[in-house]
Amino acid sequence: MNTKAQMKELATFWRTWAPYWSHQEDFALDIEAINKLTTAIVGPVLVIGAGQGLLVERLQLKGFKAEGVDLDPDMIMYGKSRRGLNLIQANAKDMPFEDRSYKTSIIATGVVDFLSDEEEIRLIINEARRVTDDSGKVFVAFYRYHPEVERALRDIGLITDNGLNRFRRLYEMTMLSCCDRIGFIRAIKNEAKVGFFGALWLLLKTQTRLPKKEKRERKGMAKLWRQARKELDNPKSLIDCLPEHIPYRNEEQIRNLFKNLNVPIRNMFIYDSCTLVQL
Repeated sequence: MNTKAQMKELATFWRTWAPYWSHQEDFALDIEAINKLTTAIVGPVLVIGAGQGLLVERLQLKGFKAEGVDLDPDMIMYGKSRRGLNLIQANAKDMPFEDRSYKTSIIATGVVDFLSDEEEIRLIINEARRVTDDSGKVFVAFYRYHPEVERALRDIGLITDNGLNRFRRLYEMTMLSCCDRIGFIRAIKNEAKVGFFGALWLLLKTQTRLPKKEKRERKGMAKLWRQARKELDNPKSLIDCLPEHIPYRNEEQIRNLFKNLNVPIRNMFIYDSCTLVQL
C-alpha cells in the first residue's frame, strides 16, 4: 500500500473509532508507563497524538504544564467534552509551535508505530525535535502486547514473522471473543491450524496467564461492542475501517528503524504495554 493510501486508511480508522476510544485509551502508552516515566519528564510537555487527552490530563494532575495535539477533530472534540481539555488539532509533521517551545515531547502510540514509511516517520520525528528545546527530551512510543498475549498472537498467526500485526483480523477475533465464544474458538482453530481442543487449550492457557490489566482490556472491548451494537446500524463498520496490517516492531526492529533514520537512541524503556524510545 502506498503512503497516501495508508494515511487515509489510518485517518478513517481514528475517525470511526473516536466515539468508542474511551474503552481503549489506557492500554498502549498508558498511565502506568507515564507514572514510571515522570522522573525523566521536564515541563512544559507536548503530547503528539494525544487522542482524547488521557496522558495530557495525567501529566497536568502531576503538576506539569502539558498540552496535546491530534490530527483527528473528533478526538479533539471528545477531549473537550470528556476531560475539559483544549487540545490542538494539528498534523504531527507540521505543528503550529515555535522552535524549542517544549522541554519534553512525547510521540504517543498510534503515530509513528502504525506507519511503515520511514520517510513519513522521519518527518514526524524531525518536527518533534524542532519544537523541543535543545536540552530537552523527545520520547517515541511503540505499542507492545503483554508477552503472554504476544506469544499467543504469534502462535495463532496474527503477528507474522516479518513484523506485521494482522490488525483487522485481530479485531474480528476480539469481537468474536466478546460475542460468540464458540465462533472465537473456531477462528483460533482455523488461524492456528490446530484441532478444536488444541484451540481451546491455547485459549485457556493464555487466559490463565494474563495479568489483571489485560483482563480489564478485554472487559473494555466487551463494553465497546455492546455500545456499538446499540448505536450503530452496522457494528461491523468498526471492523471494516481497520487497516488490514500495521507494523509490529520488536526491540531489534525499533533499533534498526532509528539506525536507518540515522537518529541515535539515548535510552529505551520497555513496559508491558509499550516500548518507549528516548532520542
